[in-house]
Amino acid sequence: MMTPTLRHSALALALAALAAVVPPGAHAADAPQPVRILSNWFAQPDQAGYWQAQQDKLGKEAGIEISVLQGGPKIQTIPQVASGQAEFGIGNADDVLLARLRGAPVRAVFAHLDYVPYTLVYHADPGVKSIADLQGRTFAVNLGNAYWEWTKKQYKLTGTREIPVSGDLSLFRNDPKMVQQGYSLFLPARMAAAGVPVQQITLASLGYRPYDVLFTTDDMIRKNPALVKATLAAVQKGWANYVRNPSGLKPLITGMNKQMTPELYDAANKEMIETLISHDLGRIGCMSDARWSELAGQLHSVNFLPANFDAKQGYDRTLVPGCNP
Repeated sequence: MMTPTLRHSALALALAALAAVVPPGAHAADAPQPVRILSNWFAQPDQAGYWQAQQDKLGKEAGIEISVLQGGPKIQTIPQVASGQAEFGIGNADDVLLARLRGAPVRAVFAHLDYVPYTLVYHADPGVKSIADLQGRTFAVNLGNAYWEWTKKQYKLTGTREIPVSGDLSLFRNDPKMVQQGYSLFLPARMAAAGVPVQQITLASLGYRPYDVLFTTDDMIRKNPALVKATLAAVQKGWANYVRNPSGLKPLITGMNKQMTPELYDAANKEMIETLISHDLGRIGCMSDARWSELAGQLHSVNFLPANFDAKQGYDRTLVPGCNP
């Protein structure tokens, strides 16, 4: 049996031999170039347009074949894309800027959702009129995350107890004063299904609105601009196709992710199409300098980015069809 080291060596030699025969960018007509999109969680509606592009075989006429790779708790899309394990990855705009600061050569190229649907969910309470009324409660959050540090500072939340967020709803159920971070697309509906009446305050309503993005590497943009543009044109069509018929993906996504019930899928689709995806289907994916500048300023306000950080190094908005730079 060949050892892992020998297998890797053999693979490297085979790839080198292939590169010597096939010039860069040359592909047989019957062998489209694979394009891998690494998702940041298990299959769910906020990735829908990418799964749609795969299901509809979009990009075939441009010589590419899109495949989406499921994420999960052990998947870190930014380092994995930066190291070449996939051509593209799904992530959050704030994470992309912070990765650039640390030297990762990644750049957002397509914004599929107008903002990451972060939310803070709490037990239904008519006395809560604003986030100020949640002072002193226990917050289950991603500790140290930029959105949480910004929220605490912006809204002067003091005396809060912070614990790591988990998928275990029993902690929340048993603590009437707990606030839990999640996605507005899923967590309130999950709580309702579990018989726990809740309300929520979205981070977007508080002013924190990082795009939900597709990103790639500087090298990919520089060396394979045609492939990048073809991929973005295909996924833009994928998102448009999804909006026109959101139920078409339900069998695929609910089949791949057993926690995504048909009811949860439908509720998420409704919110996404109403509030998170451009109603001008030809402009899905577009981004603005102002939004990126706003985000960089927010990250600077909590000392996540230096004052002289240029947000433009974290994105390229010239590659999506229909988006005027």
